[in-house]
Amino acid sequence: MKAAKAFFITLFVVLLIGVVFLIGKDSIMKDVKATEQQTQSNEEKKSANPIKKAIVSEAIDTYAEKSSGKTKEIFDSMSEEDKDTVTEIIANNVSLDTVSEVQSYVNSEDASGLMEYAEENLSEEELKELEDIMSKYVTP
Repeated sequence: MKAAKAFFITLFVVLLIGVVFLIGKDSIMKDVKATEQQTQSNEEKKSANPIKKAIVSEAIDTYAEKSSGKTKEIFDSMSEEDKDTVTEIIANNVSLDTVSEVQSYVNSEDASGLMEYAEENLSEEELKELEDIMSKYVTP
């Protein structure tokens, strides 16, 4: 009698776990897929498309060559690692739709517009990286 009772309790618990799993399966699968997509998105964001990165790098170099004064001085003093970091961040966040907007800020030397754009479109981590780099080369 005790063995039969233990068997039925075990069977009930296993069936209950099975029912909970079946009911929650869709939710669990959605969470797993969302996590996979987020991980994939984060990996893609860390490494920009090489072509896009090359274009951004060339644009930065061209802009720096045409610049004069403090801008050129800062660019020339930057380490290659910092230049790569800035290029990577820009390449990760620029698109055909936004490049003209950013270019207009740069051409008109609208630093406040550029900062506002950056605050709206860059992650907190990216902004922090840029601020850290800027603090190395720009003295208040």
